[in-house]
Amino acid sequence: MSVKKELIVYPDERIHIPCSDVRNFDDTLFEVIEMMKEVIEENDAEGLAAIQTGYPYNIVIVRLDNGSYLELINPRILRYEGKTTAKEKTLYYPDIEIEVPRYEKIKLIYEDRYGKQHHMEAEGKLARVIQRKIDYTFGGTFLTKVKKEIKEAVEKALAENGLVPEVELCPTFSKRVYFLSVADKLLFFMFLTLFAKLFNPSIETLATFYTFDKIGGLAVVFLMIGYFIYGRWEAKKYTSCTSCQVGNMIGSMAKRLIAAIVIGTATYFLVNPAM
Repeated sequence: MSVKKELIVYPDERIHIPCSDVRNFDDTLFEVIEMMKEVIEENDAEGLAAIQTGYPYNIVIVRLDNGSYLELINPRILRYEGKTTAKEKTLYYPDIEIEVPRYEKIKLIYEDRYGKQHHMEAEGKLARVIQRKIDYTFGGTFLTKVKKEIKEAVEKALAENGLVPEVELCPTFSKRVYFLSVADKLLFFMFLTLFAKLFNPSIETLATFYTFDKIGGLAVVFLMIGYFIYGRWEAKKYTSCTSCQVGNMIGSMAKRLIAAIVIGTATYFLVNPAM
């Protein structure tokens, strides 16, 4: 394997790829580590996660104050203490510095380049750098640690500098309509049961219809909850979406929930075998 030297910067979406643990402690790993150190030196950085160089491996390299390097393979934070907030910057977001909340002291476990396991404690600046780099291994950045308005302000500043993420267009077909389709079918069959007594069914048949209507009404409620949750997720995923408005979703939900209430009330009087 030939290791390519690269530095991923915003708006490259590869930074959000969750990293896999290193299983092979071989020459390829050594090459990636040395390449990461070169990138750190060239950019005068405090450290790097492997994904920042395009490799989705759980590797974090930190440059210490004395110029040496801390190599953290498959790091895991086991314990943390205290909270602190300080300004941070990262190569992924050029020329951006913001206040980020972190744990003041951490204890972690990791492996070295030969696969030997180690424990360590870190606090202050070192703890902050390690935490920031470990964020990248899970597909996050320091913007995942701050409030929404701060994140939006940073993205606006980046856009003003010509750094704009690729827009993911809203699809013409949304899978959330499946929730509405199932709900509509349930409501239709519930409506049909209202006429059951016209055919003089047995008490057992009426009881079956009545049970179906109660379960169906409850299912419609859960389907509408699922429809709303999925719709909101979809609206966030597709940044240019124009048809995923909350108002439209609430309108669709309201019609079906009202229908479920009306049919459910009628069911109590027209299908209930006890009536």
